[in-house]
Parts: sequence; C-alpha cells; structure tokens
Amino acid sequence: MKIRPRSYSRWRRDDDYHRPRLSLAATKCPPCQEHDNPEVAKDTIQVIELDKFPEDILHHIHSLVPLRDAARAACVSRRFLRSWKCFPNLTFNWKTLGLNMQEGTPYDRAKKIVDRIYHILKNHSGIGVKILKLQVHSCSNVITANLLGIWLETAVKSGIVELAVDLPQDQSAKYDFPCSVLSCAASSIQSLAPSACAFRPTIIIDCFRNLKNLCLKLVLITEEELGCFFSCTISLEKLEVSQCNEITFLKIPSHLQQLCILRVFLCQKLQVVEIYAPKVATFMFRGPPTKISITNPSQLKIMTMDGSFYAGMFHHALTKLHSITSNLHTLVLCSSREAFNTPASAAKFLQLRHLKIYCCSSQFESFDFLSLISFLEACPVLETFFLSVSRHYLRPEPTSQKLDVDSWHIRKIPGFRHDKLKKASITGINSSKSLIELTCQILKNSSSLECLVLDTTSGYGNSGICGNMDREAVMDALEGVKAIKRHVEGQVPDGVNVEVLKPCDRCHISKL
Repeated sequence: MKIRPRSYSRWRRDDDYHRPRLSLAATKCPPCQEHDNPEVAKDTIQVIELDKFPEDILHHIHSLVPLRDAARAACVSRRFLRSWKCFPNLTFNWKTLGLNMQEGTPYDRAKKIVDRIYHILKNHSGIGVKILKLQVHSCSNVITANLLGIWLETAVKSGIVELAVDLPQDQSAKYDFPCSVLSCAASSIQSLAPSACAFRPTIIIDCFRNLKNLCLKLVLITEEELGCFFSCTISLEKLEVSQCNEITFLKIPSHLQQLCILRVFLCQKLQVVEIYAPKVATFMFRGPPTKISITNPSQLKIMTMDGSFYAGMFHHALTKLHSITSNLHTLVLCSSREAFNTPASAAKFLQLRHLKIYCCSSQFESFDFLSLISFLEACPVLETFFLSVSRHYLRPEPTSQKLDVDSWHIRKIPGFRHDKLKKASITGINSSKSLIELTCQILKNSSSLECLVLDTTSGYGNSGICGNMDREAVMDALEGVKAIKRHVEGQVPDGVNVEVLKPCDRCHISKL
C-alpha cells in the first residue's frame, strides 16, 4: 500500500500548439530556380500577392479569420471589404468585439457591445451568414425586443447553419423570439439555441429537416408548443431542455429517430418525462427524483441523475430506475441528502460497468456509507466504482465525539462478494467509520480488484491545483490516513495496488 501526498499540479492548456494555422507566408523557391541563380539564398521566400488570388478563394481565406481581424482587414483592403459585407461567422460577445469588460459601468459596457453589433449588422448585406451567435446576456436594460428583431431579420437568411441567441437572463419574459424570421432559414439551419426568451412556435413554420441540435435554456414554452415544434423536425440528434419552467410533461416523440443525446435540466414544474425516441443513448437529468419512462431502453448506455440540490436520488435510483436501464453501461448519481440509508434492492442493473456516486452536501455527515454496498450488489458485472464525498461539504464530527480509531469494531456484511470489480476510488475519505468499513468490504470481497485509490483530500479544484481545505479538514484527513493504516493496510490482498493520497505539504500541511 502506497501512501503519498497529493502533489501540487497546474494543468497547462496545449490547445494553441495543435491548432491548425492559416498562413499566407510564401513558400521556398523551387529547386530549379536555385540552380539557375546560385546567388539566391536557400531560405529566400517568394512573396505571394493577395491581389492575384481569385475572388472566391480570397473570400474563403477571409472567412477563416476571427471577427476582429476580419474587420481590420476590411479597413485596409477593398477586396476584403467586399467579402466583409457577407462575412459568414458573426459571433458577437465582448471578447470577439475587442472590448474590455473591466472599463466603465455595466451600462456603458453593455451599450458598447450593442452599438458595435448594430454597426456591423447595419453594414452587412445579410447574405452568406452561416453562424450567428448573439452572446449578449450581460446587456440588460440595453437590448430591446425591437432591436433583437432587426438583428435577426438582417442576418437570418436561407443558408444559415447555426443560430444562438443568449439574452439577459433576468428579463426572459421581455423578449419574444420572432419565430417568423426562421421561415426562410428552416431548411438549412442545423443548430438552434434560443436562451432567456419566450419561444412560441404555435404555427408550423416549415420543415426543419436538417435541424440536428436544439438547446432551449430559460425559455418560456409549454409542452404543447414544444410538441408543435417537434412535429417540424425529423433529424434531431441532440436536445437540451434547461430551466424551461412552463413544462410539466415532457414527451419525446417516436419520430425523432436520430435523437441520441437528451439533456433535461432544472425544469421546476416538470413531473413526468416520457421518451419514445428509439435511439437515445445518453440521458442526463438534473432535478429532483422524477418519473421517467423509456419505451425502448435497449439503446440507453449512459445516464446521469443529478440531484445535487435535492434529496433521495440514491433511493430513487435503486428502486425506480432498473426498469429503464436494461443495457445501461455507465451511471452517474448525485444527491444532496438521503432520508434513509441506501436500501437493499432485489432489482439488478445487469449490464452496468461503471458507477459514479457523488455526495454533495453536509447532510451526509451522519449517512451510513456502508449501505452503498447495495449498489455493488445490484450491479453484478460492475468494473469501476467511484465515490466522492466532497470535503467542501462534509463537516467533520467534533473531535470530542470521535472514537479512537484503534477501538473501532469494523462491521461486515455477510454474503457480500463481487467478482468483476477491477478499480475503485473514494475521494474525500476521512475518519468516518462507515467510509472505512465500506473500503474494507470492497477490498476483502472483490476477487477481481486490481486498483484502489483512497484520496483523503478534496482532489483538484477548477484551477488545476489541490482543492481548498481548511485547517479542520486537513486534520480530519490526517485522521483518515491514520484509520486507513490501522484498519485497511493489513487487509490488502496480494496483487491489489492500493494508493492513499494525503494532504500535500505545499497546499495543505503548511496551514498547520
């Protein structure tokens, strides 16, 4: 068993090293020219004159340049100015418009964004737009419904492929998306993402036969209106319905034969989800335990049930989900509170290979983690198991209430055995007795186990360095290391690699 400190690590993004680069640099002179003129140096390059490019090639080159650079090029070249009037990628946000969001008041910054968008679209012909993204959620009290309509009427034409409108979220009822502008673009549009507005497609606009991606976020739309829109689509592959609080019953119709990814997030009034689309392979849900039915669950492979702000998701998963998960391979569960310890279940997830469980609140401080063995018993072919008990949420018990780890009596579950589990990981393991008992059960009764990682810290934060831990949490993590040494170290079978991560010297121990 290896015990090592969590190492300080900062992740470096290497995207820029691998991005393809468009270069107008000249190429080396052909070898024949070098022989004809020996005075020409080998590294001499031939200058390529842009004016000699055909118009369509020059326009294509211009279309690959970011928005700001394309605008600058149009200021110094008449030929680029002509292509600027039909520039295809109009992605508007403070960064692409070259604005500093630290200068001035919020109103001044919003006014600058709106003015620049207005100026660009006023000078645009409206022809050739492939992508229009209005990322103006920070422009509250500046954008009007009339202005939004003018922008969309200018840029949304036949041939547009992607349309995303991200409006100020605090005034979603103020903006009524003008669905009529989609009538000329319905046949070409492939991705549609209205956000923070009312979307009322009560009249069938046209056949959205090429629409593949639909994302509705903070949109006012009823299930009847959504059903009307679905009737126009036949090629939908990805659907997201997020914070659409007028929907109480979400029905995914069977004619969506290509739909493979479905996301349903935080729809407050939603009570029922019925999925008739036959090829849904990935389903992600965020909200309280909700009735979900799938007519043909054989294609469903990946499922996330995120109840981070709600109670009872573990209980719901064990007692309700087995009927729709016949071929499920990966299951992710999050819960903020469980009213009872996880119940034993006769139902089985017969094909489940990977299980991740996240305990997301301080309510788990009195939870019996040993009861999670019920999940392992319900998953006979499970290969990987990951449990996260977030250090940010789990408050250690007062020191006066802790028992000396040397005096613990470790409980066992008679008859438990798992023959397929290969890898297990527990993040946030501390001096909680039931966490140590769960670890011992997995270690002693999993005949195929190869690797077990016990992380007493909170893992890595979003910045790529060790997660924040206060002094009390560091002390409790060290108590966890002590408990692991006392009750786990001697239980490690031959051939099993157990790695224990303790607080690191740089980020954590220094706080002591």
